[in-house]
Amino acid sequence: MNFAKTLKKLMKDTNTTQMRLAQAIGFSQRAVSKWVNGQSEPTEGAIVACAKYFGVSADEMLGFTEYEPKKTDASKKKGAARDEKLAKLIAVYNTMSDYDKARLAAYADYINTEKY
Repeated sequence: MNFAKTLKKLMKDTNTTQMRLAQAIGFSQRAVSKWVNGQSEPTEGAIVACAKYFGVSADEMLGFTEYEPKKTDASKKKGAARDEKLAKLIAVYNTMSDYDKARLAAYADYINTEKY
């Protein structure tokens, strides 16, 4: 599996930090760090989440097919829109009570489990 190499390249090409990726896909920054450094292997759900985030196939994430950066204006706009949505979600989250944050986290876990 060539996941770590592909993940590093995608993160570099899209200027994505480990923290930003972790927040966007619902995993911890520590887990993302371990994937990037090849210290652990991601779950199937994590691979799919990363592939969706970067707009590539799971095969590309795993290194079965070569990742080729897409340098289109549409992909740049999509990334900017995604970052804007994420910033809005974080702003709303930061205004929530601890109780509501816990409820939201439980709901996100439920959705993530059902999705994969």
